[in-house]
Amino acid sequence: MKMVIDFLRDKGKIIKKILFTLVILFIFVIGNKLVIPSVMFQEKFLFDFKQELFKLSKSSLFEVNGSIYFLSLGVYPYITASIIVQFSQKLFPFMKEWQEQGERGKYKTNLVARSLTLLFAVGLALSSIQRDGITSFANNKAHVLTIVFFLVVGAFISIWLADLITSKGVGNGISIFVAISVSKNLYKTLEFLTNVNNPDFVAKRIFTLVVLLILLILTVILSAAYLKVPITYATKQNNDKIKNHIPLKLNTSGILPVILANSLLQVFGTISLLLGPENGFSQWVNRFQVSQSNYLGLGFFVYLLLILLFSVFSTFITINPADIAEHLSKQDAYLEGVKPGEETVYKITQKLFKVTVIGAFALTILAALPEFIKFFVWTNDSDNTFKVQLGGTSLLIVVGVAVEVMQRITTQTNVKKLYKKLF
Repeated sequence: MKMVIDFLRDKGKIIKKILFTLVILFIFVIGNKLVIPSVMFQEKFLFDFKQELFKLSKSSLFEVNGSIYFLSLGVYPYITASIIVQFSQKLFPFMKEWQEQGERGKYKTNLVARSLTLLFAVGLALSSIQRDGITSFANNKAHVLTIVFFLVVGAFISIWLADLITSKGVGNGISIFVAISVSKNLYKTLEFLTNVNNPDFVAKRIFTLVVLLILLILTVILSAAYLKVPITYATKQNNDKIKNHIPLKLNTSGILPVILANSLLQVFGTISLLLGPENGFSQWVNRFQVSQSNYLGLGFFVYLLLILLFSVFSTFITINPADIAEHLSKQDAYLEGVKPGEETVYKITQKLFKVTVIGAFALTILAALPEFIKFFVWTNDSDNTFKVQLGGTSLLIVVGVAVEVMQRITTQTNVKKLYKKLF
């Protein structure tokens, strides 16, 4: 008992962070069930009826939970805004200069990101109201604007809660919220696949479960794998804790590229809802979404291409080879057979690019697995195809985020020491 008490006292900081994260997640889940005050009982009844009637027609992983719940927009508007800001920093010189201006530049970047978030939140709120059809803007503008106001406020509260987890909790708040939002798809899929009372499609369900298990294992391996780049110190280091290699992760960006690709494609669906079904662009978007979700068409390959690009792009945003080379120089260390300076930067960039491309292709293949299962195994059973597809992609995201959180915890505490203390 004394060992357990000592363990809790020594590791109180990490335990507090975990508890804090759980409290924030509880608030987020409750907010996703909290009905907006201005929504009337009849509208709530109509919404629930439509959700039950069309529960199998959902074709997008990140489709908004509904237009009547306070935090239903979640962090998706901010994710879309972040994508645009990140690309803009590479395309526009003045935004690239902001990165070199310290806190002032960071403030400008955040201001642009929050402004775009507001714009996307309003658009997503209006499109979700139109999709759910619980009220008409033409008939009741004030009521619709009130719902939009609460949804937008809820989106910014979700972002604030996610930032709290990132700064004071465990893991990346944005990724965790996305995992929580899509986990219901995973639950529905597993419920369908493990239903022993259902005698239909037994072989298909067993095969799908095996593939999903393989997907889980490969996701964990991909998240943990890294390349060791050997380094040599100019002076002999007696400290065993000093590493003699640079660890370059196979998948530095984690599951983020899958989230970004889904969020970006969802923007087109939002615009098409705002324009109406008769618009030419809306009809093209509808065909594009069908080609992504119903068969391996243009939409499917664009989705995979986006994952591939985001994997490479986000890695080089996160890791700067010049910073690594500078750090090595300060530590009196160098790569074997490579001169310090620009030659070291080039060598690190070369190694990083190779390992990133391998990791990006591996992640893209994993993301394609649920689509392949749906197309080759469940094509003739349209009622269950979306369950399998969305559940498989949800598994990829949930497992990826879980691994990231565990890695974050292990960086703050030594698991082997804790195990010895307890046992």
